[in-house]
Amino acid sequence: MRRLFALFFSLLWMIPVLAAPGYKEAASLMEAPQALSGSFEQIKHLTALDTEIVSSGQFAYERDARIISWHTLMPIESLLILTPETITSEQSGTVLSKLEARNNPVVALFSDIFFGVMTARWSILSDHFDVQTRIEASQWQATLIPREASVEQVVSRVELQGDVYLREIVLHETGGDRTRIRFYGLPK
Repeated sequence: MRRLFALFFSLLWMIPVLAAPGYKEAASLMEAPQALSGSFEQIKHLTALDTEIVSSGQFAYERDARIISWHTLMPIESLLILTPETITSEQSGTVLSKLEARNNPVVALFSDIFFGVMTARWSILSDHFDVQTRIEASQWQATLIPREASVEQVVSRVELQGDVYLREIVLHETGGDRTRIRFYGLPK
């Protein structure tokens, strides 16, 4: 479950900012295209080892249909595909895992939240997080603070930055680890 929540927060790059109080101005700066693709760099800082792991690759999504969230190319190629009903992980063409919402309540919750966000049902995400935003000209920053103990066990806060698109995520895990994800090659 911890890995699934970490996956969820890694996918926040696809979220147009919420239309809830505090987000309305930021939402007006954002675009939510039918499809989006680009490149990413992810730097995972492991506190216990005082080291960083760098990975990079490409991402793409089709709103309300499927999300190829991470096609990691370096250091090891892997693919993660999400639909409203499943989360599938592949490596070298072999399916490593396939989780289905109908058999797993965590997958169902994850799918509801994620696809709710993608279809502008922002009240779903605001049920799980308190939000603080800051806007300067066409740039915005948002910090998501978990409201639920189940989410807080995995992540203490999520920092988002962007303009028309989300450009950076910093994920602060409860144990002190953090992940910084930057997105490149997005439309201007």
